[in-house]
Amino acid sequence: MTKRFYEAVSVAAKDAGFVVKLDAHELKTPAKARLLLPTEDLANLVADEWAAQQDEINTAQMLNMRLVSTALDRVSTLVAETAAAFAAYGMSDLLCYRADNPERLVTRQAEAWDPLLAWARARFDMSFEVTNGVLPVSQPAINEARFANIAGTDVFRLTGLAHVAALLGSAILTLALEDGYIDAQQAYEAAFLDDLYQIEEWGHDEEADMRLSKIALEIRQAARYLSALQA
Repeated sequence: MTKRFYEAVSVAAKDAGFVVKLDAHELKTPAKARLLLPTEDLANLVADEWAAQQDEINTAQMLNMRLVSTALDRVSTLVAETAAAFAAYGMSDLLCYRADNPERLVTRQAEAWDPLLAWARARFDMSFEVTNGVLPVSQPAINEARFANIAGTDVFRLTGLAHVAALLGSAILTLALEDGYIDAQQAYEAAFLDDLYQIEEWGHDEEADMRLSKIALEIRQAARYLSALQA
């Protein structure tokens, strides 16, 4: 970790975007690219992370800074590849793989996931194949191109979508979260339904609880990132 080297953090409008300043200096990415952000809300999220640092800078606590840096330093040169990676989550989406027992888990998955699939079918004019078990099921080939097209080419949004899809294991949940159809807590509960069911059945495990709490926090932070892009 690096010692904090600045006192004040501010946001300023500039060149049809927004910059974050550490004292008088504009913030840059790790690759030294200019950090020009598309919305004031997103700039404020990044600024808040820098302002929250104490004597030492802990980048592990700065999800928004990592996402915008990834967008500019990496995704900007890998737009098609990142969209394809997002689409791949839709082609093997968590919501399409169901348990065949016990009955309570089967019912719970159906109650939580069926409405999300119905929403995605109506919202994006796609069909989905659902299977029981873990063996791969083929989705309609057209879905891949549609998911990639939905992801688009805006590097900030694309980075957020790809990150959330990796967290949730689901492109559908990611798009539902971005759209406001579900909130961060609902996205977490849907994505980790099996884990939460196991906790109910067998009790809490400290290590598992810590892992899930960390993931839930990151989902909430990522949801704010996606929301800030729409401001």
